Amino acid sequence: MRLQAEPAGASIADAGETGLKEGDPARAQPVLDAEGRLRDALRNAGHPFAAVRRRVTVDHDTNRMEVTFTVAPGPRPQFARPGVSGEERTDSDLLARIVAPMQGQGYSQKAIDEKRRDLLSLGVFSTVRARAGERLDEAGDLPLTFTVAERPLHAIGFSAAYETRYGPTFSTYWEHRNLFGGAERLRLEAEVNRLGTTGDTSDTGGKIGASLRTPWFAGRNQTLTFDIAALRERPDAYDRDAFTLGALLEREFSPRLTYGFGPQIEFSRVTQDNVTTNYQLLGLIGQLRWNDTDNPLNPSRGIRAALLVNPIYSLGESNAFTRLRAQGSTYFDVSGDKGSIIALRGVVGSIVGASFGGVPPDKRFYAGGGGSVRGYSYQSVGPRTASDEPAGGLSLVEGSVELRQRISGPIGMAAFVDAGSVTRDPTPDFGNLKVGAGLGVRYLTAIGPLRADIAIPLNKESGDSAFGLYVGIGQAF
Repeated sequence: MRLQAEPAGASIADAGETGLKEGDPARAQPVLDAEGRLRDALRNAGHPFAAVRRRVTVDHDTNRMEVTFTVAPGPRPQFARPGVSGEERTDSDLLARIVAPMQGQGYSQKAIDEKRRDLLSLGVFSTVRARAGERLDEAGDLPLTFTVAERPLHAIGFSAAYETRYGPTFSTYWEHRNLFGGAERLRLEAEVNRLGTTGDTSDTGGKIGASLRTPWFAGRNQTLTFDIAALRERPDAYDRDAFTLGALLEREFSPRLTYGFGPQIEFSRVTQDNVTTNYQLLGLIGQLRWNDTDNPLNPSRGIRAALLVNPIYSLGESNAFTRLRAQGSTYFDVSGDKGSIIALRGVVGSIVGASFGGVPPDKRFYAGGGGSVRGYSYQSVGPRTASDEPAGGLSLVEGSVELRQRISGPIGMAAFVDAGSVTRDPTPDFGNLKVGAGLGVRYLTAIGPLRADIAIPLNKESGDSAFGLYVGIGQAF
């Protein structure tokens, strides 16, 4: 195997290695693969017009094949000012600002892919295609055009879930994807839960909310979201009626790492153990998220992690505290074909700065139920009130291990063990660890797996359910 440059003297260092070795079997496919690797390596190194030719000579007397690759790297240009075409309702100036930073950068397929991702992240385009010019312009730069196709302007969605003792949950949303032409998304949401758990509507909860998301706000990949909601919550732990307002400014450090912060305002009435308290809360939320998984609803590899810091001040009680919560999950494709996945999850939380009684019941930590410790009722793990209802705690520890096994086609099974502990002390510990285990069925669809899990509590106490049934869309974590 030989490499030679065209014209003579041109550098071929950017071509990398062919992957062919003397003595390997002389087959056609490895030669074709080597040609493709050379071409891709040159283009990734900034040569958009790289060309690779091969000459193959076979000596039948010695049963040897000689392969010569002739490499023409071509120029290494910079991008001209990119253009965007195909938009109908989206502000052309916004799109021009998004792609403008590419001008003057050296050609890179990675840069093109990142800019395609930026345009898709606006949420208004179904496809974004990039096409580089076939020749350089008069200034010696490479023309580049992104062609976009807009999604329907409006969308509507529904979801449903079921959990024993908590009952069914139904939610729906309607959204406008391009409210003012700058890819602003207005979403109206409604949810109703705990339907029929007591035979009437006394324990039925729900939510009505609206959010306005403005992407590319005052900077690259920076999103501002306003939220407003009215809530009625009726879990076993407390009754809560609340009105909330919030804003969150999010920015990407990278495609995997995102941080955000913003203010929160809440007016609520919370009843626990027959004691009702009105709260007026001011808060600031700060969050850091990492996600390099391969699928948001059915991951087979990668890591998800999130850190939440949430200082809150209670106006009525002149009381301040901070909620700290860190969680992470990771996924291992042990079979190599996504047939057998091991999923691990861990959560740790602490509330500092106030006594147990100084923290509103709905802001304490709870564990139990789907997405937490399956086999135990929703919020049932941890301290109890005088009337034997869940009281919540100032610390939380949770962990899960789940084996997800594909059986045939879209059908799969899961086996899992969950564990969790909630205590009144702000220092997390395992003093009241509850463990649940179970099996599940998965049916893979285009929108993620349909999930049905059944779990039993392994160290059950008086009042705990004999089992839990959980039905929903997407994996448990």
